[in-house]
Amino acid sequence: MDPPSPPHNIVIVGAGIAGIACALALSHELSPFVPGLKITVYERHDILSTSGGAINLTPVAQRHLALLGVLDELERMGSDGGAEVNAVELFSMRSGRSLGSIDFVDHDGNGFGGYKGRRVMRIALSVAMMTVVERTPHINIIFGKKVVGGEELGDQAVVHFQDGSEAIADLVLGCDGAHSAVRNRWVDPDSPSQYTGMSFLQANIPSDSLSSPIHFQSAALNISRHGSLLTSFCDRDREQIFAAAIVQFDQGELSSYRLEPGQDWATQNRIRRALRSEMRDRFSKSAMPCIREMVNSSADWMLYPVYQVRPGGQWYAPRDESASYALDDAILFARILARYRSEPLSEVFDVYERLRRDTINRAFKESRRMWDRNRDMGLLECRLTEWMTPFYLRSHREERESAWEFDATKIMLPTPTPSEDLVTLHSFLKEHTV
Repeated sequence: MDPPSPPHNIVIVGAGIAGIACALALSHELSPFVPGLKITVYERHDILSTSGGAINLTPVAQRHLALLGVLDELERMGSDGGAEVNAVELFSMRSGRSLGSIDFVDHDGNGFGGYKGRRVMRIALSVAMMTVVERTPHINIIFGKKVVGGEELGDQAVVHFQDGSEAIADLVLGCDGAHSAVRNRWVDPDSPSQYTGMSFLQANIPSDSLSSPIHFQSAALNISRHGSLLTSFCDRDREQIFAAAIVQFDQGELSSYRLEPGQDWATQNRIRRALRSEMRDRFSKSAMPCIREMVNSSADWMLYPVYQVRPGGQWYAPRDESASYALDDAILFARILARYRSEPLSEVFDVYERLRRDTINRAFKESRRMWDRNRDMGLLECRLTEWMTPFYLRSHREERESAWEFDATKIMLPTPTPSEDLVTLHSFLKEHTV
């Protein structure tokens, strides 16, 4: 019996960070072994999405972006390529006191494996990734294709689009986010995403619009009774501060605070004023003058609800390191697919599941804890949180530093093992033949 041939025609749904990273990683790993490799990425928007604010790139994310050739593109973008982050400092908004820091450098100020942290606008990272795609063989991106369903026909999968067209592939990967159409309309329609009860309120604020001293070096998480406020420079010239409040927000009120295309001017103006009022109510009594200035400014805040998917799926509640997890998964899955290219795809996914499930479950649980820590709290609970935070940061420092050393290219992959299945036996003998 001939072994299964590796997938030649791969479809990826979603041209966000996860989808593009997956395409680049698959091209890198499979092209030496698969002549005529074709990777097509379908994106539902007509153009590259500009939604979302700045994202945190951990040392792990930077390491993996360098592997994919994206980090060099960010560097070529100059100031727009993001701001270097040595640490995220934590402060009490009640007292203004420093509570410690989450460091991306060691005691000597060096990055982990040569990489520190970076805060960059999501659109800038997307543009850098698209630049790499344009010079990468085998990858094609098609915009304006909304998935409405799919089916399996023998050894192939068929993706159906809203415009009536379809795509036939050997392998389909859904990288289309928490509201994944691949999952909701095809793979697992009984597991819709759920609102966490938490939302981001975020805005970009020109640093020269603030007259008060800025209390952080590059990034800070400012903790209060009514949520936390992340403040960070997001460009190398430190001209822009990205501010994102992590706050508890009632699900029934979301529709009244969301800016949507097609809304008239009066509706959008009412929503903007309501969001500014929400920020003032929560944070205007901060002990840090620059935060008081930020929340009392005329900044245009945007509301982004946070959704999660049950742990049994491949997605989990997002957190600030979600980009890093997406890059980890893309590189690891591509390596497994290349190593098991003569095995059935079911075995590829089984290996991926065994290697990643524990990590995904831990990330899900930690994300839930993180959201819970930012829910509204009483005065005594807030004081207890402030008191405990320095101890928590110190006791988990080694664990964090160990995590920053992670490299998806160095995970040991199990060798395909022989069995009564002639396909698996064939690949095993081929793997061990000199």
